[in-house]
Amino acid sequence: MRIILTRQPAQAGRIEAGLQQLGHHIGYLPLTDFQYPQDTEALDELVAGLHAGAWNKLLLTSPNTIRVLIARGWQPAVTERDTTIAVTGPGTARVLYDYGALKTPWMPKSDASAAGILEQFPAGPGMLALPQGAAAGDAMRTGLTQRGWEVTHVVAYHTVDYPAQAELALMPTQSGILEPADLNTDDVVVLTAPSAARRWAAIGVEVHAVIAIGQPTRRAACETGMTLAATAVSPDAAGIAAVVDTLE
Repeated sequence: MRIILTRQPAQAGRIEAGLQQLGHHIGYLPLTDFQYPQDTEALDELVAGLHAGAWNKLLLTSPNTIRVLIARGWQPAVTERDTTIAVTGPGTARVLYDYGALKTPWMPKSDASAAGILEQFPAGPGMLALPQGAAAGDAMRTGLTQRGWEVTHVVAYHTVDYPAQAELALMPTQSGILEPADLNTDDVVVLTAPSAARRWAAIGVEVHAVIAIGQPTRRAACETGMTLAATAVSPDAAGIAAVVDTLE
């Protein structure tokens, strides 16, 4: 039985490493990709402001946001001298450390949903920078504003069907990527994001089982009418492996 992750090898992290250590064979079937905005002026202004300490807090809601900012010249270690950096989970924190951050960022202690993060996030007043993917919607910005923050929101990237336009792609062309036709009825597909769930619903390939990571992805899958075998109890290798073990 092969576990198929619906993201790119460049996004591989502890989930993939943990599954491999447990003896599982991993395949990559990226369903979505990420590309820069056509106009990056707002991103460049954000980076300049982050280096100048223009905001009291910076909230990073995904690893891809960090990758975009780094590509535009951002240095986390410079920002954290004057600005408190917050992240929405340990995966984003690890990427932040990978790119040179030295201080421990704020992150939610329990519920990492948008509502849970907003409930735990420190109240304002103050200036807060919020770079996000275009698909993130307004919930976080609105919630932070209601908690007293003056929010500067910048679109960091767009989520598109794989592959992205070459001239705008956030990630380089990679090898070892599967196509839907490469899957078989012994494979277990792991939907890693709501956008991947929506894309998978349009593919219609027969596999052994489809599981989701996290409640937002489960909800997106259910909205399409898709039948999931299960949702991982935790968004990590152990949580996925526990579900896969029940399928064998």
